[in-house]
Amino acid sequence: MLSPVSYVAAEQLADRQAAADAYRAARDAAPAPTVAAPRERLVLRRAMAQDSAALVRLAQLDGAPRPSDAMLVAELEDEIVAAVPFDGGRAIADPFLPTAELVELLRARVKLLAAAAPTGRGQHRRLRPHLRMRIAA
Repeated sequence: MLSPVSYVAAEQLADRQAAADAYRAARDAAPAPTVAAPRERLVLRRAMAQDSAALVRLAQLDGAPRPSDAMLVAELEDEIVAAVPFDGGRAIADPFLPTAELVELLRARVKLLAAAAPTGRGQHRRLRPHLRMRIAA
């Protein structure tokens, strides 16, 4: 016969074993989230004039107005699935695909491009004396 302490310990052990089994079953059953299958080709590029119809369709799918500003788009297998404006406005994306990570990637790329862009005439003025010296030398 088990003592009350042993009985409680055995029940706790059984509960933990059942919880671990349920966790393993759920983990093995759930597919790993993916943005793109290995065979899919992802391209990040600036939106062009011929992309306007695809961007309008994407905005309608997302339930958002189509931004009129310049945008950076993500293409999966030659289809635009997400777009982010360069001015930091609202992103548009296909709600039927897992595009959250693509939107984050686009936003990060926009920040990098903004940081690398010349800020104005002051940057060019700093280069001119350097160029003159090289030409003169």
